[in-house]
Amino acid sequence: MNRGLVIFSHGKESGPWGTKITALAAVAARRGFAAESIDYTDLADPEDRVLRLRERCAGKGAPLVLVGSSMGGYVAAAASRAVKPAGLFLMAPAVRLPGYAEQDPVPHAGKTYVVHGWHDEVIPLENVVRFARQNRARLFLVDGNHGLAGRLPFIEELFGLFLDSLYGQE
Repeated sequence: MNRGLVIFSHGKESGPWGTKITALAAVAARRGFAAESIDYTDLADPEDRVLRLRERCAGKGAPLVLVGSSMGGYVAAAASRAVKPAGLFLMAPAVRLPGYAEQDPVPHAGKTYVVHGWHDEVIPLENVVRFARQNRARLFLVDGNHGLAGRLPFIEELFGLFLDSLYGQE
């Protein structure tokens, strides 16, 4: 059964199959989703990454779910305007930061979840709370830092519930 395609966008300092993406791809597979992770390591500019994601999504027939962490969260949110995925799952998204073309990317997705650490040392908590409030996204604050690695079991469970909710199994 193929329920759709999950496309992952990694952060500025990480790679396409890091710990979080590998774990969440396994969650997606158990729920019948195919998974891809885009390699952005050759692109430093977030807008170039947005273009790559939009190109990768073009012509995909399956329902799409975009997942992004840090800069990848910004990339997924900004690309969602053109892609219009069924779901958007953002972890510590880089919103309202200097150097990004869109300070407040507006998600265009059927459902948006945001996970952020109370102790994030890179993305200010206030930026993410404001983003979630403005866009009526479900916001989950966890006792973690920017990498969220210590919260991975919770994020895996939440991601599974998120995917289930896209099909009314919530």
